[in-house]
Amino acid sequence: MSDIELSTSQISAIESMSDQVRYDYLISQMKNQGKVWTLADDEGCLMVHTGQENALVLFSHEQLAQLWAKQDHPQCKPLMIDFEVFVQKWLPGMQADEHFVALLPNLNGDSLLESAEDFAQNF
Repeated sequence: MSDIELSTSQISAIESMSDQVRYDYLISQMKNQGKVWTLADDEGCLMVHTGQENALVLFSHEQLAQLWAKQDHPQCKPLMIDFEVFVQKWLPGMQADEHFVALLPNLNGDSLLESAEDFAQNF
């Protein structure tokens, strides 16, 4: 399953979306593409600490994950997760661990943060 190549103008448009619009866009892309992207290094998936919660960062496209990694986490590479595997295995595991998800952050690090339990209700 190859990723859709985004143009510079598409990336700019996504970057300029509000947090809520990026949230909705991520959900629609996950369903349409059958996958979601996160970041990982040799030690596992990147979990960002928001001060109170640990959150897995999710992206709609590999390019967006690459841009975010390049800026803040150069040791990480994009990791594709199959949609069904994410919904059936990852989300229940994250719920059990009380983890959150950071949903399609822009390059300023702005995103909606939601519990895995609440996010799972979208599927």
